[in-house]
Amino acid sequence: MASSLHASSPYIIGRRESEPGFSDTTTPKALDIAVPGGFRRHHLTQTTQRPLVSRALRNQIIDRINSVYDPFIGSILSQDNDEYDELNVGVRAQSLLLTPKFTLPVSRDSRRQEWGTPTESTKLFESGSRSEPIESDKTTTLWHALLTLLKSFVGTGILFLPDGFRSGGILFSPFCLTLVAILTLFAMLRLLQCRQLVGGTYGYIGFQAYGSWGRRMVQSSIILMQTGFCCTYVIFVAQNLSQVVEFLGYNINPSMLILLQFAIYVPLSWIRYISYFSISNLIADVFILYGLVFILGNSFWLLATQGPAKDVELFNQQDYAVFIGTSIFTFEGIGLVLPTQSSLNKARQKRFPRLLTWTVVGLLCFYSFFAGINYITFGSRITPMATSSLPRNGWSSSVQFGYAFAQLLSYPLFLFPAVKIMEEMLGFPKRASGQKIAKNCFRAVVVLGTIFVAYFGQGRLDLFVSIVGAFCCVPLSLVYPPLFHLKLSSNLSWTCKLVDMFVIGVGLLTFFYVTYSNLQSWSK
Repeated sequence: MASSLHASSPYIIGRRESEPGFSDTTTPKALDIAVPGGFRRHHLTQTTQRPLVSRALRNQIIDRINSVYDPFIGSILSQDNDEYDELNVGVRAQSLLLTPKFTLPVSRDSRRQEWGTPTESTKLFESGSRSEPIESDKTTTLWHALLTLLKSFVGTGILFLPDGFRSGGILFSPFCLTLVAILTLFAMLRLLQCRQLVGGTYGYIGFQAYGSWGRRMVQSSIILMQTGFCCTYVIFVAQNLSQVVEFLGYNINPSMLILLQFAIYVPLSWIRYISYFSISNLIADVFILYGLVFILGNSFWLLATQGPAKDVELFNQQDYAVFIGTSIFTFEGIGLVLPTQSSLNKARQKRFPRLLTWTVVGLLCFYSFFAGINYITFGSRITPMATSSLPRNGWSSSVQFGYAFAQLLSYPLFLFPAVKIMEEMLGFPKRASGQKIAKNCFRAVVVLGTIFVAYFGQGRLDLFVSIVGAFCCVPLSLVYPPLFHLKLSSNLSWTCKLVDMFVIGVGLLTFFYVTYSNLQSWSK
């Protein structure tokens, strides 16, 4: 048989050469198989061939998807370019995972991987092995993790704390802020424990705990929280820019500036690459740091020259509920806890809870110091935004403009996860035909909704911020983590169960009482 095949080989080779697409050069010839040991060698070539995707690249792709900007909907945001939907399955896999071919493996172990040509002694079947993440590929340090946490916590919320101290009083406010910090930290640690049990993102943890309802609960709360932040930013930008323009000798109503922002935010909401926001986010961080340093310096100078205010209250019985919501708004940073931890290798991940704890403690001290100094300096003259309490001069106007510009750049970054979730909930078509136009129109409607809410909420910014903190942030920050922990954990002691139920109860009480109290104050 072998001799007859050899005799007819010119005809086989001739057909292959006359039809180049008939078979590639890597396809084994029948002549090579129809010899002693040929089937064995062909089997080794097919079954032990190194995967087209290298191990490092495969793990890098997984890490990128797990640590995408929005930790709750990584499966959605991993395809943030609509042109991706125009590709068929083969082109998607090829463009994403295809790497040059390598030689074949001869041995594998948990620490080292060597590649070479198989021999007659090579095993036909490898023992069960699975791809483990290469921890050395994760180069994020604890210092980088600390900076990420600080950026997630320190934002616009800190500027509302001085007026919050006026609402609560100089004694009650630090106590309340400490209690909120403790409860928030406890919930974050519970969320990390849930991730150890089932892995995944916040939404996936909710799905594992309560199925589709749990996932939808998380996603709905994210929509409320992110859009609430966006509405606050719209008001903040309008009021600060109005004061800057007034200093320059012109007069523009903040309501007009709120409406004008629609023309800016709509094109920004159409951006589909998260990476485009990285530079704007860096610029925003610089302006925020500049503003905080200037505000503190101004307070120190006024204290040294004029002394403390005479009308500082110890406890404000009428408006203390406002500060509860404001403090929750300020400590909202649970969204980046899971992706920040996942960016670390296993050795550093074990130290992350301690880093998170000390970060919250440090922020608590800084928040209390910053808000207390400003309230003692201005007393009842403090405004809902700390930037508005600055003296009217060029330096203070530069701070207001810089901070307003920073929040202007932050708006699309906060809106992005909300619109992605809503698009997924509404079932936008995955085909390219008409998809971009439909999504752009929908995003414009969402922006219009935030502008509409901001327009009618600008009159009482302090109450608006408190409502956002109580109604939009409490579920994600205080209620869901211990609730999921109770469901997912087995063999919990009664002490742990009682603590979880206590935090859930406090969160629900805050959710209803603070929201109702603020709405009642607004109606007066």
